[in-house]
Amino acid sequence: MVAPVDIRLMLPEDLDTLYKISRDAYSLNFGHHWEEGGLEAYMNKVFGREVLALELAAPVIHYYVAFVSRQPVAFMKLNLHSNLPGADPEKGIELDKLYILPDYKGFGIGAQFLELAFRVAAATGKETFWLAVIDTNTAAMAFYEKAGFRRHSTMRVGYPKFREELKGMWRMEKKLSDTP
Repeated sequence: MVAPVDIRLMLPEDLDTLYKISRDAYSLNFGHHWEEGGLEAYMNKVFGREVLALELAAPVIHYYVAFVSRQPVAFMKLNLHSNLPGADPEKGIELDKLYILPDYKGFGIGAQFLELAFRVAAATGKETFWLAVIDTNTAAMAFYEKAGFRRHSTMRVGYPKFREELKGMWRMEKKLSDTP
Protein backbone atom coordinates (compact mmCIF):
# COMPACT_ATOMS: atom_id res chain seq x y z
CA MET A 1 0.00 0.00 0.00
CA VAL A 2 1.32 3.40 -0.97
CA ALA A 3 1.34 6.25 1.54
CA PRO A 4 -1.30 9.00 1.17
CA VAL A 5 -0.99 11.05 -2.00
CA ASP A 6 -0.77 14.84 -1.86
CA ILE A 7 -1.56 16.53 -5.19
CA ARG A 8 -0.54 20.15 -5.59
CA LEU A 9 -0.96 22.75 -8.31
CA MET A 10 2.48 23.86 -9.41
CA LEU A 11 3.33 27.56 -9.24
CA PRO A 12 6.26 29.36 -10.89
CA GLU A 13 8.36 28.82 -7.77
CA ASP A 14 7.89 25.05 -8.19
CA LEU A 15 9.85 24.97 -11.45
CA ASP A 16 12.67 22.76 -10.11
CA THR A 17 10.23 20.14 -8.79
CA LEU A 18 8.25 20.08 -12.03
CA TYR A 19 11.40 19.96 -14.14
CA LYS A 20 12.73 16.90 -12.32
CA ILE A 21 9.51 14.86 -12.10
CA SER A 22 8.49 15.59 -15.70
CA ARG A 23 11.81 14.42 -17.09
CA ASP A 24 12.08 11.41 -14.77
CA ALA A 25 8.51 10.20 -15.25
CA TYR A 26 8.51 10.67 -19.01
CA SER A 27 11.91 9.08 -19.67
CA LEU A 28 11.26 6.09 -17.40
CA ASN A 29 7.95 5.40 -19.15
CA PHE A 30 8.73 6.29 -22.75
CA GLY A 31 12.49 6.57 -23.19
CA HIS A 32 12.48 3.35 -25.20
CA HIS A 33 10.08 4.89 -27.75
CA TRP A 34 12.84 7.08 -29.18
CA GLU A 35 15.66 6.52 -31.60
CA GLU A 36 19.13 7.69 -30.58
CA GLY A 37 19.18 11.42 -29.76
CA GLY A 38 15.42 11.79 -29.95
CA LEU A 39 14.55 11.52 -26.26
CA GLU A 40 16.83 14.33 -25.10
CA ALA A 41 15.74 16.60 -27.95
CA TYR A 42 12.07 15.99 -27.11
CA MET A 43 12.55 16.54 -23.39
CA ASN A 44 14.40 19.80 -24.02
CA LYS A 45 11.59 20.97 -26.31
CA VAL A 46 8.70 19.90 -24.06
CA PHE A 47 10.20 19.74 -20.55
CA GLY A 48 12.98 22.31 -20.80
CA ARG A 49 13.27 24.82 -17.97
CA GLU A 50 12.32 27.79 -20.16
CA VAL A 51 9.29 25.99 -21.61
CA LEU A 52 8.06 24.89 -18.20
CA ALA A 53 8.60 28.37 -16.75
CA LEU A 54 6.48 29.92 -19.50
CA GLU A 55 3.76 27.32 -19.05
CA LEU A 56 3.72 27.73 -15.27
CA ALA A 57 3.04 31.43 -15.83
CA ALA A 58 0.26 30.79 -18.36
CA PRO A 59 -3.26 30.93 -16.89
CA VAL A 60 -4.58 28.30 -19.35
CA ILE A 61 -1.97 25.68 -18.42
CA HIS A 62 -2.19 23.85 -15.10
CA TYR A 63 0.48 21.44 -13.89
CA TYR A 64 -0.18 19.23 -10.89
CA VAL A 65 2.36 17.03 -9.11
CA ALA A 66 1.51 14.06 -6.90
CA PHE A 67 3.71 13.58 -3.84
CA VAL A 68 4.07 10.46 -1.72
CA SER A 69 6.01 10.94 1.51
CA ARG A 70 6.91 14.44 0.20
CA GLN A 71 8.59 12.94 -2.88
CA PRO A 72 7.23 13.80 -6.35
CA VAL A 73 6.01 10.62 -8.05
CA ALA A 74 3.76 11.80 -10.90
CA PHE A 75 2.57 14.85 -12.81
CA MET A 76 -0.37 15.96 -14.90
CA LYS A 77 -0.70 18.82 -17.38
CA LEU A 78 -4.09 20.29 -18.27
CA ASN A 79 -4.60 22.72 -21.14
CA LEU A 80 -7.73 24.76 -20.41
CA HIS A 81 -7.88 26.24 -23.92
CA SER A 82 -7.79 23.21 -26.22
CA ASN A 83 -10.32 21.11 -28.06
CA LEU A 84 -10.56 18.44 -30.70
CA PRO A 85 -9.84 19.54 -34.28
CA GLY A 86 -12.55 21.85 -35.58
CA ALA A 87 -14.13 22.45 -32.16
CA ASP A 88 -14.13 25.66 -30.12
CA PRO A 89 -11.02 25.66 -27.86
CA GLU A 90 -12.92 27.69 -25.24
CA LYS A 91 -15.29 24.76 -24.71
CA GLY A 92 -12.62 22.09 -24.35
CA ILE A 93 -10.02 20.94 -21.88
CA GLU A 94 -7.12 18.67 -22.78
CA LEU A 95 -5.38 16.18 -20.58
CA ASP A 96 -2.06 16.94 -22.24
CA LYS A 97 0.16 14.80 -20.02
CA LEU A 98 -0.21 12.32 -17.18
CA TYR A 99 2.89 10.35 -16.24
CA ILE A 100 3.54 8.30 -13.13
CA LEU A 101 6.87 6.86 -12.01
CA PRO A 102 6.73 3.10 -12.73
CA ASP A 103 7.05 2.10 -9.06
CA TYR A 104 3.89 4.09 -8.22
CA LYS A 105 1.57 2.77 -10.94
CA GLY A 106 -1.44 0.81 -9.77
CA PHE A 107 -1.97 2.78 -6.57
CA GLY A 108 -4.80 5.03 -7.76
CA ILE A 109 -2.74 8.12 -8.51
CA GLY A 110 -4.01 8.31 -12.09
CA ALA A 111 -7.62 8.06 -10.88
CA GLN A 112 -7.00 10.86 -8.36
CA PHE A 113 -5.54 13.02 -11.12
CA LEU A 114 -8.59 12.37 -13.33
CA GLU A 115 -11.00 13.22 -10.50
CA LEU A 116 -9.16 16.50 -10.03
CA ALA A 117 -9.17 17.17 -13.77
CA PHE A 118 -12.94 16.59 -13.94
CA ARG A 119 -13.41 19.09 -11.08
CA VAL A 120 -11.27 21.67 -12.91
CA ALA A 121 -13.26 21.08 -16.11
CA ALA A 122 -16.57 21.53 -14.27
CA ALA A 123 -15.36 24.65 -12.47
CA THR A 124 -14.29 26.22 -15.78
CA GLY A 125 -17.49 25.30 -17.62
CA LYS A 126 -15.93 23.01 -20.21
CA GLU A 127 -18.07 20.77 -22.43
CA THR A 128 -15.48 18.39 -23.88
CA PHE A 129 -12.55 16.68 -22.23
CA TRP A 130 -10.03 15.11 -24.58
CA LEU A 131 -6.60 13.50 -24.71
CA ALA A 132 -4.29 11.66 -27.09
CA VAL A 133 -2.76 8.29 -26.25
CA ILE A 134 -0.32 6.07 -28.15
CA ASP A 135 -2.38 3.30 -29.72
CA THR A 136 -0.05 0.57 -28.44
CA ASN A 137 -0.47 1.74 -24.83
CA THR A 138 -3.37 -0.60 -24.13
CA ALA A 139 -3.19 -0.14 -20.35
CA ALA A 140 -3.64 3.63 -20.68
CA MET A 141 -6.43 3.24 -23.24
CA ALA A 142 -8.28 0.85 -20.91
CA PHE A 143 -7.79 3.26 -17.99
CA TYR A 144 -9.28 6.15 -19.98
CA GLU A 145 -12.13 4.03 -21.34
CA LYS A 146 -13.00 2.96 -17.79
CA ALA A 147 -13.21 6.69 -16.93
CA GLY A 148 -15.71 7.22 -19.75
CA PHE A 149 -13.48 8.38 -22.62
CA ARG A 150 -14.29 7.08 -26.09
CA ARG A 151 -12.23 6.92 -29.25
CA HIS A 152 -12.76 10.01 -31.39
CA SER A 153 -10.15 9.86 -34.16
CA THR A 154 -6.58 8.94 -34.92
CA MET A 155 -3.43 10.96 -35.40
CA ARG A 156 0.32 10.42 -35.69
CA VAL A 157 3.15 11.58 -33.46
CA GLY A 158 4.95 14.33 -35.36
CA TYR A 159 8.29 14.32 -33.60
CA PRO A 160 11.38 13.18 -35.49
CA LYS A 161 13.27 10.20 -34.07
CA PHE A 162 10.13 8.79 -32.43
CA ARG A 163 10.01 5.13 -33.42
CA GLU A 164 7.87 4.86 -36.54
CA GLU A 165 5.92 1.80 -35.38
CA LEU A 166 4.78 3.68 -32.27
CA LYS A 167 3.58 6.90 -33.91
CA GLY A 168 -0.09 5.91 -34.07
CA MET A 169 -2.32 7.66 -31.54
CA TRP A 170 -5.96 7.76 -30.56
CA ARG A 171 -7.70 10.97 -29.73
CA MET A 172 -10.19 10.15 -27.00
CA GLU A 173 -13.00 12.34 -25.74
CA LYS A 174 -15.53 12.52 -22.99
CA LYS A 175 -18.51 14.80 -23.14
CA LEU A 176 -18.61 16.40 -19.72
CA SER A 177 -22.39 16.25 -19.62
CA ASP A 178 -21.76 12.48 -19.15
CA THR A 179 -19.80 13.10 -15.93
CA PRO A 180 -21.82 12.77 -12.71
